[in-house]
Amino acid sequence: MGKKLSSEQYGKRLAGEEIAFRQQRPRLMKRLVGQYVAFYRGRLIGHDKDDEVLVLRLFSKLGGVAFYIAPVEETPRVWEVPSPELAS
Repeated sequence: MGKKLSSEQYGKRLAGEEIAFRQQRPRLMKRLVGQYVAFYRGRLIGHDKDDEVLVLRLFSKLGGVAFYIAPVEETPRVWEVPSPELAS
């Protein structure tokens, strides 16, 4: 099982995985459009059409480590999630 990360370490780790996803996106678009992909340590570690299936498979395989999942799609989605402190 992975070492427990601080929130700062977790954020940095996910930012690095997102960069890896963006760098590899052109190649992913050629063969995995419509699927979710997962990155860990800068490498593609899995893909599936169902994000929940992918997450469960990776948690089973890797344990509680931080990994990045994103959909491979023509027009990338952007989610805006308000901070809990701002939601009240």
